[in-house]
Amino acid sequence: MTMRANPVTYAAARKRVLVVDDSFIMRSLVKEIVESDPDLEVVGTAENGLVALKKVRQLKPDAVLLDLQMPVMSGLETLRRLGLRSPCKVIILSTLIENVDSGERVEALRLGAVATIAKPSGALSLDLKQRRASQIVEVLRKALDLPIVADAMLIEGRLQPEHAPAPALFSAGAIGDQLIEGIETGVLVFDAEGLLLRANPAARRILIGFDLIPNHSTVASVCGEFNHALGQELWDAIGGNRAFAAADLDIAKPDGDWVPVRRTIRPIEVPGEPRGALVLLEDIAEKQRMRSLLEKTMPADVATAMIDSEPALGGTMREVTVMFADIRGFTTLAEALGASKVVDLLNRYFSYMADVIGAQGGIIDKFIGDAIMALFGVPTSYGDDADRAVAAAQHMQRALTLMNENHKGPSLRIGVGLGSGPTIAGQIGAPDRMNYTVIGDPANLASRIESLTKAYGAHILICEETFRRLTRPVAARKVDVVAIEGREAPTVLYEVLVEDPGAAAAEWLGEFDAGVNAYLAGDFLAAQAPLERAHKINPNDMMAEVLGQRCRRVGQRGAGAWSGAWKLPQT
Repeated sequence: MTMRANPVTYAAARKRVLVVDDSFIMRSLVKEIVESDPDLEVVGTAENGLVALKKVRQLKPDAVLLDLQMPVMSGLETLRRLGLRSPCKVIILSTLIENVDSGERVEALRLGAVATIAKPSGALSLDLKQRRASQIVEVLRKALDLPIVADAMLIEGRLQPEHAPAPALFSAGAIGDQLIEGIETGVLVFDAEGLLLRANPAARRILIGFDLIPNHSTVASVCGEFNHALGQELWDAIGGNRAFAAADLDIAKPDGDWVPVRRTIRPIEVPGEPRGALVLLEDIAEKQRMRSLLEKTMPADVATAMIDSEPALGGTMREVTVMFADIRGFTTLAEALGASKVVDLLNRYFSYMADVIGAQGGIIDKFIGDAIMALFGVPTSYGDDADRAVAAAQHMQRALTLMNENHKGPSLRIGVGLGSGPTIAGQIGAPDRMNYTVIGDPANLASRIESLTKAYGAHILICEETFRRLTRPVAARKVDVVAIEGREAPTVLYEVLVEDPGAAAAEWLGEFDAGVNAYLAGDFLAAQAPLERAHKINPNDMMAEVLGQRCRRVGQRGAGAWSGAWKLPQT
């Protein structure tokens, strides 16, 4: 019989796990899964590799569950920098691990991961708990019971040990020396043996705390164990005559912090001397701080475009799909919960929705109370923006189901409306307060369509233009044609089903389509029977019930001059 440890022993023996994934939902799910095992605890989470490496040093976890596909720093790059110098075991949990022969899996194992687990693809994984929970816990337990593995699978760079001073080479001359000493760009010069020959004042200021002693420091001492990739680039420049164009890079400091720089590396050759390497460093910390500040008030893509001074933010005509999503009955809910609980609930809800929208390439334009306005197609268009918007709407409904299941408190329901078409996109507002947004009919239309979801009992409604732009199959049905105030042409509405009902729903959808076609043709009497049958087959189909009741009311008093479009009440 297995005996359980007493609470004091148990608490001290729990293994510490760090969860690293850019998805808020996935981090929450994995944390819940790990902590379902009483011998494991999640000591922290991280949304990217930079944060993860810092937390590894601070928290010293026994194991890291690491995603591969992340912004800022990928999982593989995180693994390279970590380099197993920390005793923690790294387990890859990623959609990129498709099969045992996948290149990402092989590379991860080569870099020191002790195991790989494939998680379901997509921004939202509703079946993660059911299908992967036991595997995650099983692999974690197995990994943590093993002894610390050797460092053998690391890529061994050509880092050279420190050695005796070497003569200074590659002299720039008197004028060049003054120029190098005075410029704001950091300059490092290494010789063929990896010895640091020169570090100007700007380099010492940018890399404060680093070992930058000419004729003493080396590639190995400057790069250290957490900047292996930079060291490898230097050796590639020296040994392979390879140049590295300017690129942003975060360099790990000896104290565990990070230095954001834009680095350029060039091989340098002097006749009669072995090849060396020239490193140019630009301090971009202020730029990153500005980007971080802007990203608190606007989408990351917009913040980046503003910092890079893209002219597109000044106002252009763009093809956009606009989304409006609103919580149903929120006013009543807010009155019952109270201010503090309302804020907590909204923050949790917005975190889930922002995660899903961002994963589909959308940006959140603004939060309007409990409503979300999101854009697909600006400032970056992917060519399938309508598909992405529809997929985001479906994932949002699934995410809401997950949120309602995983958290105590009232369940939320939302309606989502989509409109597509040409808009004016740009920075709009007063001189001291501006917002990147869109102006045009699609935004107004999406808002009006979202407001109709409650009346029709639909989760997702889209306009005909959005439906026409779809390039991938989606479960949807035509439900009505409405006359919206302010729009000359009638608006055709389609309902997007959250899940594909499959072949089993053919009879129900067939009856519904027959009823809608008769209704739109003005034959309200003929429309009633198939709509009633559709509702009888699927009692949850509120859409069939709404249209059936409308046909009975109109049929009783006479249709009059039926235009083929239902006139909505004016607001």
